[in-house]
Amino acid sequence: MEIKNLTAVSLKMLYFAFVFPHLLYRIEIYGNTYQSHMSKLVKLNNKILRILQNAPLKSLTLSLYKNYNTLPIPLLHDFHILLFVHKFLYHGNKMPYIFASYFTQNTSVHHYNTREKYSLHLVNSYTDFGKRLVKFKGSRLWNNLSDSVKILNSIPAFKNSLKIIY
Repeated sequence: MEIKNLTAVSLKMLYFAFVFPHLLYRIEIYGNTYQSHMSKLVKLNNKILRILQNAPLKSLTLSLYKNYNTLPIPLLHDFHILLFVHKFLYHGNKMPYIFASYFTQNTSVHHYNTREKYSLHLVNSYTDFGKRLVKFKGSRLWNNLSDSVKILNSIPAFKNSLKIIY
């Protein structure tokens, strides 16, 4: 069967059946690598989206992702880290025990009455490697979210709000 004979919906289904699950598999871990290491994967994914959407080579990649209602790989990585932090904060009892004390709020670290007392505590990181840790990056991303998104305890509502932001 040729690609020309497939409809746009079936091409979209092919992407989400065969490509997207491979991108999502442990993106929280491999997405933290350097951009130079990720560039081949990002280019390949962009190429697949162009082929499936029959888009010209000079088309904007953001429009390709928007047509398929998904995110570019670096943003998908941030999205899943924020989803991990959300699950930790609101559904921690369903997380593995090893993550019981993975993130801490500033109220646990100090008892000063500050604006950031309910934010997640950022551990000092002096190296680029330390800034790539999920613990550090998740806390930084969470603290940068607006309060209206942070208070959503429902996972689907949180996901929808994040997709609107990204």
